[in-house]
Amino acid sequence: MTIPLVPLRFPIGWTIEWNIFTQVSPEDFVDEEYEHRWEYNEDLFQFVNYRQKRILDLGWYPEFQPNGQYRLVLIQENDNVDDQTNSWSDPIIKYETRSISDVINKIEELLIQVSEGKI
Repeated sequence: MTIPLVPLRFPIGWTIEWNIFTQVSPEDFVDEEYEHRWEYNEDLFQFVNYRQKRILDLGWYPEFQPNGQYRLVLIQENDNVDDQTNSWSDPIIKYETRSISDVINKIEELLIQVSEGKI
């Protein structure tokens, strides 16, 4: 069974590096026997806006665990490897929730704000 991706509205300027953010319900993920637990990993998507030099990244932490939550981070995109590493440890925005609808709203809000140069 193929699980559909979460539909997202993208403003101009974003590149999808990868996306496996599927329409599974965290409310159903109550134990490790959940058939879709593999959908909850640390690398759900990464979107890049090269013009604004921003990376938006979504994961589930701790991965594959029913007590986890979505973690959405917005970081500065850097050409220098050391600077990029520092960006991950000090994100511009970090947002955590178990609610799929809340994280979708936050994703779309950040996509627009970055595209408009507000963040």
